[in-house]
Amino acid sequence: MKNFLLCILVQFLLFSCSTEEVLNPKSDTIDHVGSANASLIPSNKANPYDQTGLDYYNELSAFTDKFGQANSAQELTEQMLFLSGSSDKVKGTNKSIITLTPEMVALILSNPQAELIALIENSALSLEIKNNLIAFVVDLVTKQNDDYDVVYSFIVAYEATVIQDVNLQEDEKDTILKVSAVSRYSLYAEAQRRDRDWETAVTNKNIKPLLEGNEVTLTTMAVLFRKLE
Repeated sequence: MKNFLLCILVQFLLFSCSTEEVLNPKSDTIDHVGSANASLIPSNKANPYDQTGLDYYNELSAFTDKFGQANSAQELTEQMLFLSGSSDKVKGTNKSIITLTPEMVALILSNPQAELIALIENSALSLEIKNNLIAFVVDLVTKQNDDYDVVYSFIVAYEATVIQDVNLQEDEKDTILKVSAVSRYSLYAEAQRRDRDWETAVTNKNIKPLLEGNEVTLTTMAVLFRKLE
C-alpha cells in the first residue's frame, strides 16, 4: 500500500495545467490573502521552486471557492483526490485515471505524520535526503502550535540552508525545495482557515477541527510527495 502511495504524485506538476480548464486558478498571484494577520506572507522568492507551492495554493483555493472547505473526512478525501488529479467526479471526466483511492487517503488520514515518514523512508531518495526530510517533518510537528509567521521564518531559514549546501546534488535540492514550498503554502492556507474558524466560533459555537495542528499539511505532503520528487 505504501509503495503504491508513492506513485500518486506523478501528475501534480502537470496537473496544474488541466486544473485551469476546470476552475481557472491564477498561477502567479494569491487571491485569498484576507487574513487579519498582515504578517502572513507565504512566498519565498529565494526558493527557485516557490511556484510549485503557489500552484498548489491556487488550486486549493479554487477548489474551496467552488466546493467549500472540507469539514469531514469524506470532503477532505475528495479534496485530496482532486489535488492529486485522481477525482473524475470533480474534474467532470469519464476517463478513469485513478492513481489515488479513498482508502489510501483514509490510511494517510489515520496518522498523517507516520504515513508521510513511511513514504519518505520507502522512497528512492538517498539516505541523507530521507533523513533531511524526516527531520524537517518532525520540526514542523514540534512547531504545530506556533504562529504562522514563526513557522514561515523557520521554513525560509531551512530553505536557505538547503540552497547553500554545496554537498547536495541539484536533483536532491529540487525535491527538498519543492516539498518545503508546498508545506509553506499549505500551512499558510491552514492559518487562514483557523482565522475564519475562530471568527465563526466567536459568533456561533466552538468548532472542532477535522485534523489537529499541522496534520492537514502533513496529509497534503504525503499525498503530493511522489509528484515532488
